[in-house]
Amino acid sequence: APEAVGLIFNVVFADNFGLINGILGDLGLPGIQCHKEPFWSHVAIATMVNYRWTGYNALILLAAMQAVPREYYEAATVDGANAFRQFWSITLPMVLPFVMLAVLFRGIENFKMFDMVNLLTNGGPGSTTEVVSITLKREAFEKWRTGYSSALAIILFVAVFGLANIYVK
Repeated sequence: APEAVGLIFNVVFADNFGLINGILGDLGLPGIQCHKEPFWSHVAIATMVNYRWTGYNALILLAAMQAVPREYYEAATVDGANAFRQFWSITLPMVLPFVMLAVLFRGIENFKMFDMVNLLTNGGPGSTTEVVSITLKREAFEKWRTGYSSALAIILFVAVFGLANIYVK
């Protein structure tokens, strides 16, 4: 669950007692300040997102590669194609729709990424890691600008829907 990943990485990247800072301290290196330095905040979020989605994307690609018929490779071998040519002419064209599907899923998920970023940095330091969903939460539940946040949510939906349709076409 995204909440579990956010909490785990909050402990891993904690400024004072985190796993990363503990290892760096044992090596005699200065620690990183994930909640105070924008660069390390972005590194922490990128690491967390890649950790969460690597397995899912690998599963999609594995299924795509297993769906390629073996007869194509046998025919290419008989025709004298080397491994690179087989990859370029058989594997890549057959797997590309699945790669595009994984990229589409990741793009949509990036627009609604709230829980992990909220648990790790809460949009900080300042507002450097603030995503649209955190802005929606702040406008609706902290500033009580519900009309503005509703309009922003509709604009976000239309933008994601439109971009997804353009990408699929």
